[in-house]
Formats: sequence, C-alpha cells, structure tokens
Amino acid sequence: MEFYKNLYISPRVRNPKQVRRDLVRGKGHLRIYVLVLAKNGEGKPQLEIMHCANLQTGWYRAHPPLIVGIAEGRSDAIELVASLAEDAFYATRQWDAAAYLASRMEGSW
Repeated sequence: MEFYKNLYISPRVRNPKQVRRDLVRGKGHLRIYVLVLAKNGEGKPQLEIMHCANLQTGWYRAHPPLIVGIAEGRSDAIELVASLAEDAFYATRQWDAAAYLASRMEGSW
C-alpha cells in the first residue's frame, strides 16, 4: 500500500500517524475511509472513496492502492474530495481532482 507524498488528512482524524500505521499493518478502524487514486477502464485517473476494511480484500493486497486521503466517516471523506477539487481548480482552473493529483505524482503513476 502506498501513500501520496502530500497525503490529505481530514481534521477529524485524531491521530493520523497511528491510523496510517494501522492501515499498513492491516488493522481496521470502524469510521476510517480512504481516498484512493485509481485508473478507470480507459486508463484515466479517478478518485474513489472506500472504507478501510476494503483494503484487506485479496484484490487490494495483490494490487496495493495509492491512498491520497484519510477521513473519518463517509461525509467527511466527501468533504475531503471537495477540498481536493477546490485545490485542483485553483491550480489548473479545472475541477478534475484526480487528473490534478495524477499530474503531481512523481515517477510513473
């Protein structure tokens, strides 16, 4: 599992370092959601919101996702996506947060 260099963390996440450590170790949290940068069927970047328990499935263990954000609760994750879109708009004048993050990635994403 990889984490974005400038990880977006919701202010409601109490101990982000511990949550990140727990995610790497496979320990779940009831209220933690992650924002994942993925590629759709056409190879274009997209943002996905998922509960952290999904990271323990076989697919995500075999194909580690790139986590770009951590939030507490689904509504908090939606607010985090809105914040990402706002950052993307100020930087590129487009609302495509996923494309903005993919363009900021170092190396090959």
